[in-house]
Amino acid sequence: MAATAALVATASLPAGAELPLPPLPGPVVLPLPVPTQLPSLPALPPAPPIIKLPAPPAAKPNPVNPAASGAPVPGQPAPAQQAPAQPAPQPSPAAPAVTPGTIAAPDAAAAIIASDPGADLYPQLPVDPATTPQSRLAARLDEVNHRAQYLQNILIRTRSDLAVAQSQLGAVPPLVTLLTDGASTDGASPAQPAPGSVGTAEGRVLALTSAIDSGRAELARRQTEALDLQRQVNAYAAQAVSTTAPAVDSPAGYRGGKLLKPVGGPITSTFGNRLDPYYHVWQLHAGIDIGAPAGTQILAAAAGRVVQAGWSGGYGNYTCIDHGQIDGHRLTTCYGHQQKLLVAPGQQVSAGQVIGLIGSTGASTGPHLHFEVRLGGRPVDPQPWI
Repeated sequence: MAATAALVATASLPAGAELPLPPLPGPVVLPLPVPTQLPSLPALPPAPPIIKLPAPPAAKPNPVNPAASGAPVPGQPAPAQQAPAQPAPQPSPAAPAVTPGTIAAPDAAAAIIASDPGADLYPQLPVDPATTPQSRLAARLDEVNHRAQYLQNILIRTRSDLAVAQSQLGAVPPLVTLLTDGASTDGASPAQPAPGSVGTAEGRVLALTSAIDSGRAELARRQTEALDLQRQVNAYAAQAVSTTAPAVDSPAGYRGGKLLKPVGGPITSTFGNRLDPYYHVWQLHAGIDIGAPAGTQILAAAAGRVVQAGWSGGYGNYTCIDHGQIDGHRLTTCYGHQQKLLVAPGQQVSAGQVIGLIGSTGASTGPHLHFEVRLGGRPVDPQPWI
């Protein structure tokens, strides 16, 4: 049919006319294959509901802190149960301070030490700036001795707390936080303490035992450091004594070094930390004790000017004499627990002059002389000086 149509069309065209060409077919567009559908993933399980932890009750007291400190809890009645027979003294923010002119009673002293285990129960003299090598040694020695005193008082209380925890499974006092970096209470108590935490009996014993071990280790380091510093200070004293003028004979028949020995009796207590026989707490014994009968004459250890003479708290009747400068800092001697003072402030005295009589005033357990040597106001061991 196509050929017949072409012939008919050709036959009907006039001469010279061109035969029209048939249109070219367009490009064949093949359909793209449909992608195979991936299998559907299983649906995710629904999210678990958010559970909010209950807030600690605002009015619920912490069973650790109130039992340890003995302080009343707001909104709660006072506990009817009595404290242990021999409880350790607990910190008291209202503990009185020791002031010159007053003597702390033993009970008040216990409260002061509970509040600050490094506190001085005896009034201390003002100190000069530490600007020389020797004064810096004396200042460092004083700091280390007070730190050792602090640790000794802490250890006494912690051992007592450990005994209570072991026998009665009592609450851990806040004292344990003074020596450890362990758990501390924040006013909220967990409902179920973890095994070994301070909220359990075993945890309390372990925490207190750890505190004691830590305190003993630091105390040993501090005592070693204090001995080393004391040797250096004593070496300086020996050098100073070697340049002294000829010794002065005293009425008691003994001779002095740089300083006269103010009383001829035996040394009954040395310089350094000790368990105070009057207050029964650890204190830095800032001098030496020399035993002698009441009424025995006390001699000035060297010539100088009296800068203090009067009552001074635990020192009782107390005299201090300034002997001038030695290698850039003041040399002072002080005499405590006197029965009677025989000099007045501002008075000039000579070496070997009688300045008072042996007594037992202040925080004293019997007649003796408490004798101090101070460099720039800081106490050092008197023995190398006399």
